Amino acid sequence: MTREEGTIAIEGIGRVRLYLHPTEEELVQAERAKRARGFFLALIEFLLIEPSFVREDWVRLPEEALRPLALTIAEANNLLSFFRPKKEKQFYNAFRNAWRMKRSSHNEAIFQRAIATWKAHLEEAISAAVAAYRKGAGDKSKAIGCLARAGFVLSPAALAKGASHVEDLEKDELGSYLETLWPDEDLERLVDRWFDLEPFRRREKIIRDAFSAYCRREYAIAIYGLFPQPEGVMWDFLSLANPAEAELEELIGAQNRTFVTVEALIREILSRLIGEEDLPFYRFVKFIEFADDGTLNRHAVEHGTSIAFGTKQNALRLILYLDFVHFVLGKLQG
Repeated sequence: MTREEGTIAIEGIGRVRLYLHPTEEELVQAERAKRARGFFLALIEFLLIEPSFVREDWVRLPEEALRPLALTIAEANNLLSFFRPKKEKQFYNAFRNAWRMKRSSHNEAIFQRAIATWKAHLEEAISAAVAAYRKGAGDKSKAIGCLARAGFVLSPAALAKGASHVEDLEKDELGSYLETLWPDEDLERLVDRWFDLEPFRRREKIIRDAFSAYCRREYAIAIYGLFPQPEGVMWDFLSLANPAEAELEELIGAQNRTFVTVEALIREILSRLIGEEDLPFYRFVKFIEFADDGTLNRHAVEHGTSIAFGTKQNALRLILYLDFVHFVLGKLQG
C-alpha cells in the first residue's frame, strides 16, 4: 500500500519530503527513546525520505523550527484533539503524549467492542439464569440482600431452608444462625447434588476432600480447597460456550490488560441475581491495608497474606456459595 507523503520547508535543513503516517512498528521503535525529544527525532528518521537523515543536523535545530513539522504530522494523523502544546513550552512531550493518548483511545474502543461481543454471546444464558433464580427465590429479595452483605450467597433451594428468619437478625448474627441451620449431614446432601454437572465432576475429588476437611473441623484446609472452584467451573463453561472467549483473551494479552473474563462473568451474575456486584470476600485489597482479623478475602487468602481466615463460618460461606454457583451453572448450560 502506498504511504501518503508530504513536503515542508525546515529552516536549517531546506525542503524535506517525508511519509506522514508512521507504522505501528515505527512508533514502537520510537517509544524506546528515553526522552520525548528522542521520540520525535526517531520518528523523523523513520519518516524522512529526502534529504538523507543526519542526526547532528536535526539535533542542532531550535525547537521553534521543528514545531511546524510536528503540527503537520499531528494533523495528518488526526492527533490535533490530543496535541495541544503550549507556546511557552517545548512541544516534544505534548507530541509524544498525543500519540500515546490516541493509541490508548483506539485500543480502548477495540477492547470495548470486544467486550460487547463477548457479553452478547452470554446474554441469553445469563437471562435464563436470572429468570430461574427469581422464580426459585420468590419474594426473598430483602433476605438475599441481607445475606449477601454478610458474605453469604444462597441458591433458591438453600434460601427456602431458612430465609424467612434472616430479616429479623443482625448482620453479625447471620453466621451463627446459618451454622445451626446447616449441620454437616445436610451440607453433605447438598454437596452430593453438585456432580450432575461436568465441570463439578472434573473437580469432585478436590471438592470432596475439602468438604471432608470441613467435617473434621479443619476449616482452613477446606477453604484453601474450595476457594478456586467457583471460578474453575465457570471457566469451563466460558471456554466451551462462548465463541468470543479466545479472541478476547488474545486481545487482553496483546493490550497487556488485567481484565479476567471469568471474574467479569461472576460479577455480572452476582449483580443481576442478587444485586451485589462484589461479595465481601471477593473484593480486592491491598496487602498493606488488609487487617488479618478473620475476615475472608480471596486475594489475601490465595496469596498467603491472611492466616486467620480458618473459621467454620468462612468455610460455610464457600460451601453455600459453591451451591449457588452450581445452580447458576446448571441454568447457564441449559
